[in-house]
Formats: sequence, C-alpha cells, structure tokens
Amino acid sequence: MSDSSPTLECTNGVARLRLNRPAQRNRLGADDIAVLRGHLAAVANDQAVRIVVFEAVGTVFSAGFDLDALAGGDFGDAEDGPGGIGAVGSALAGLPQPSIARLHGNVYGGAVDLALACDFRVGVETMELLMPAARIGLHYYRSGLERAVQRIGPDATRLLFVLAEPVGAQALLRLGYLTHLVAPEALDATVDALAARLLANAPLAVQGMKAAIGALAQGALDKVRFAEGLTAAHQSADFHAALAALGRKTVRRAD
Repeated sequence: MSDSSPTLECTNGVARLRLNRPAQRNRLGADDIAVLRGHLAAVANDQAVRIVVFEAVGTVFSAGFDLDALAGGDFGDAEDGPGGIGAVGSALAGLPQPSIARLHGNVYGGAVDLALACDFRVGVETMELLMPAARIGLHYYRSGLERAVQRIGPDATRLLFVLAEPVGAQALLRLGYLTHLVAPEALDATVDALAARLLANAPLAVQGMKAAIGALAQGALDKVRFAEGLTAAHQSADFHAALAALGRKTVRRAD
C-alpha cells in the first residue's frame, strides 16, 4: 500500500479515520495534521455518523510528529505544539460522537495524545508506548498535558511523560491509558463489537452524556446546556420507544 494523507471512510454510521503512511511509520507532518483537522470537522457536522474509529495501517500505529520538521525548527506554539498537533487531539476529544482508538501497534510521541483523546482505547498485548519528549529536550504542549492529567491523572502522566521510558500493554491498561486490552487476533472483533454496542444505544443520550463527562472532567459543566441535553434525550423517539418496549416486557412477565 502506498503512503498517502489520512483517509476518511463513512459506512453505516461508522466513520473510520485512518493514518496511511506505513512506510514512514505513520509519522505526522503539518500537511497530515491539516487533513486530520479537516476530516474531524466534517465528521463532527455529519449527523449520519454515530461512531468514529481512529486507526492506522502498517506495523506501527504512529511514530508521532515528523522529527525532521522538529529539526527544522517547527516547535509550534505552547498550546498545541509542533504543527498544531494538539488541535487534532482537541478536535478528537470534542467530537459529539464517541470515538474508539484501534491501537494495533506501537504509539509514539504526539500520537500518544491523539489516541488518548479518544473515548475508548483498544490495544493489543504486543504493543508499547513511548513518549520521548523529555529525552530530546522537547517540552510537551499544554493541551496534551492537560488532556493526559484529566484522563489518566497526574501520577500516570508523570510516568509516561517525565520518565520517558517504554511502557508495555499491561502497564498501559493498569494506568488507564488503555480501556481494553486484547490479543492481536481479537482486535478487530473487539472494536467492531464495541462500535455495535455504541450504535445500539440511543444517540442523544450517548452524545449528551459524553459531552457532560468531558465538561465535568474539565470542571466546566454548563448546567443550562446539560438540562437542555437531558430534556432532548427524554423527549426523543428512541426514549419513548424503549419505554414502550419495557412496558410490553413488564406486561408479559405479569401474564
């Protein structure tokens, strides 16, 4: 397979956002980051998309930001780092739809943040993670550090970012970086089953609770918007159909 910019495929409510530079270990240059941001903006505004799967081809999930660009002085800004890669993480985290990172191989550098920005992170037993920023004297960007502290806590963030040592799959599961850990041959079935479970749930309730959990983690819950989301979910056809089905089950049990 030839290398290309990240691709986007949407089928049956599932959007697959795919890194596609296997010969370069799916390293991310500024052009790739711009494409990812465009794809994520399109997905966020597509009501037909219910689930987002973030995946890659090749043997490595991603080598992170292009080190040649770093050597050329592209350090980005304090908020989003080299090439603005942190903005991709923020866009992933801010999607209205739930997201799944399909981690079939090792995760390095800036890709550590992008995978962590997904709601569910399914890894394989053979993978490892390395955040080398401290080794090369690179101070990680603010949005990525904030996301890590919010999602896995300060102690786990220090282990990954400050020690800058390789971390194996079992440790990643214990730290909360991975939400699911499976054998490599079970990866696709696990991701598909997780997507199917999410698709079976009511979309307004799923999206409303996802947004509320994210806001609560940041200490920024808007109570008015929360109440509006709750009301919309409770007025939805999905909710009333489920109540009707529950009522029919109750009647059958009584009979």
